[in-house]
Amino acid sequence: MYHQLNRLTGRLIASTHLQNPLFPVAPIVLQRVDPPAIQYNTTHMSTVTEATACSTGSRRLMPGTNIPYPPVSETIRKKQELFQKENDLPVHLKGGPVDAILYRLTMALCIVGLGGILHTVYTHAVPKKQ
Repeated sequence: MYHQLNRLTGRLIASTHLQNPLFPVAPIVLQRVDPPAIQYNTTHMSTVTEATACSTGSRRLMPGTNIPYPPVSETIRKKQELFQKENDLPVHLKGGPVDAILYRLTMALCIVGLGGILHTVYTHAVPKKQ
């Protein structure tokens, strides 16, 4: 049985004219739709025209623009070469002795902090003897 609001009293009453629970909306059958094809970033999607890309020579353009990348300074180029060398060091130690000192200082502070946390948990868990 379906109910509706009475327009005069504002209370729920049994409905006599409702034929289905979706009255007055009838269900619509869903139609199967194929998912859209994924479009990867290719040259036909780029806003850069071929004439402007060739006019810059060997310089690469920023994606989606006609603006070439700015030149890289020499200090940044040296840092890139330093960090890209294959010398079996983790990246956080490739900067030299300063990085090693900072790494060890960070590890020491982590251990001190963990000790402080354990001390706090212990003092709250174990009551003081009276």
